[in-house]
Amino acid sequence: MRGFLINKNMSLYYWLRRRVGKTIAFGIANAIEKVILIFGREQMPHGKVSIYRKVKQYHLILSIKKSILIWKFFNSTHLMK
Repeated sequence: MRGFLINKNMSLYYWLRRRVGKTIAFGIANAIEKVILIFGREQMPHGKVSIYRKVKQYHLILSIKKSILIWKFFNSTHLMK
């Protein structure tokens, strides 16, 4: 995945180089590549810890969906202004 992102970043660099100039394009592409190298690492699962995190994430997603559903209900019935 990281290699794919780096290749897309190079394509972005070539595209930007034609539009904004070589030095600005290099600065933008360099900053994006640093972010990819730092945050683009895939984490390996650590047994029960990753299962606990997945359950926690699903719980958060469900609570967000529930909040959106309640908001839509109140908004459609005009009970909330």
